[in-house]
Amino acid sequence: MIRHPPVLLLLAALALGGCNLTSRGAADGAATGSVVGGNSSGDAATASSALTNVELSRLIGGKIGSALNDDDRRLAYEAQIKALESGPPGAPMPWRNPASGRYGNIVPGPAYDRKGAQCRGYSHSVTIGGQLEIARGTACRSPEGGWSAVG
Repeated sequence: MIRHPPVLLLLAALALGGCNLTSRGAADGAATGSVVGGNSSGDAATASSALTNVELSRLIGGKIGSALNDDDRRLAYEAQIKALESGPPGAPMPWRNPASGRYGNIVPGPAYDRKGAQCRGYSHSVTIGGQLEIARGTACRSPEGGWSAVG
């Protein structure tokens, strides 16, 4: 069995996922939304965490994403995807990390068609140390089924 360092997996995922970032931290290209795996569980978990961090930064921007720890990012990303997948328009999808005290809400907009892709606008509010930060954006479903931020 060939083992690949997690850094190589991350670099490969970024190259395949389209890592052209705008100044707002959103991706112009499509992201796969899939997890690269195939090695030991520790390496797969590291690659999964790195991909979740990259995807969340694309959705909420680097400023907010960099202020969150790995658990915050995982919880925020899971709630973001759940909101985009099945959240009713205008209904908040909450997340909370009791360990860090950070929490947030994602409010998805109605789904619409954009060049043949299903898209949704959203706002993602995060409270960090009592300070409210808000990111707004649009995400579209890629042909592979994942969600990626669009500029």
